[in-house]
Amino acid sequence: MVGSKTRLVLLLLVAGGVLGTGAARATSGWMDDAGDAHPAPPARSASKATPAKPAVAPPKDEPAHAVTPTPTPRASRPGAKPPAASASAPAPDARLTPDGALKLLQEGNQRWVSGQSTDPNTEPSRRQMLAEQGSHPFAIVLTCADSRLPAERIFDRGTGDLFVVRVAGNVAGTSETGTVQYGVGHLKAPLLVVMGHSKCGAVAAAASGAEAHGKLADLLTNIAPAVDRARKANPEAEGATLVAAAIKENVWQTIFDLIKFSPEVRRGVESGELKVIGAVCDIATGKVEWMGEHPWQAELVAAMNARAERDATAEGGSHTGSDH
Repeated sequence: MVGSKTRLVLLLLVAGGVLGTGAARATSGWMDDAGDAHPAPPARSASKATPAKPAVAPPKDEPAHAVTPTPTPRASRPGAKPPAASASAPAPDARLTPDGALKLLQEGNQRWVSGQSTDPNTEPSRRQMLAEQGSHPFAIVLTCADSRLPAERIFDRGTGDLFVVRVAGNVAGTSETGTVQYGVGHLKAPLLVVMGHSKCGAVAAAASGAEAHGKLADLLTNIAPAVDRARKANPEAEGATLVAAAIKENVWQTIFDLIKFSPEVRRGVESGELKVIGAVCDIATGKVEWMGEHPWQAELVAAMNARAERDATAEGGSHTGSDH
């Protein structure tokens, strides 16, 4: 039976009251217009975008690994810094917990920001091992295609560590969602990070109403709902302030789209085998701001599962009717 919170989310989805109607609600070129509004997180100012529901805090004392990894030897070189104790990823047949994977990314970003990168898992023997044994990346990172956002370097990771999906505006269209599903369902990565970044040109274009044509125009429609919510939450904001707020809203939008359109993501979240985290990287400093899980994650998963079940029932009924 659907709970009260789930019914609330379903009503919001049907009513479309958060984003209005028509094109303002569309989150992609293939998204229908039958009440698929994004339930917006509680209002946040442009200067401090924190979800009303507490995000999952980084683990304090929990070990980084579900199993003890075997460090990959690293060739010495002049001036090379010794790798941190937890820098190496586990062997291909080992698995990390979601929190362990997140801790590795957090530690790697700290090294990148401070100029102390260790470049783990970049030696020839690592490449040879992965070619023979296959890869088991411990995190999926869906981020922007901006050349100032080198994902592996930002997290100080190496070959076979990350499954990176890059697209302008870090949106989740058909191809991106399918790629993420592969990382979750086939590669069994325990962590999915959706990462936006400061001074994002795609978000700025959507916020300014810049003229766009062809497929670029289609891409910007994915970002439009985030811009609308940023304006509603920050009615006085404009220019760079509005773009900064929209960048964070766009991360939530992409997480929403992945939850809506990917049963694999929903199953992973429900089972606890997958953690989905939002983040924004400051391209000037390289520092990643961890936004946590979507503040309405549980309600969204339940609502989308209920909707999928309803649609499947309706489809089954139509097939049965056609047999007579």
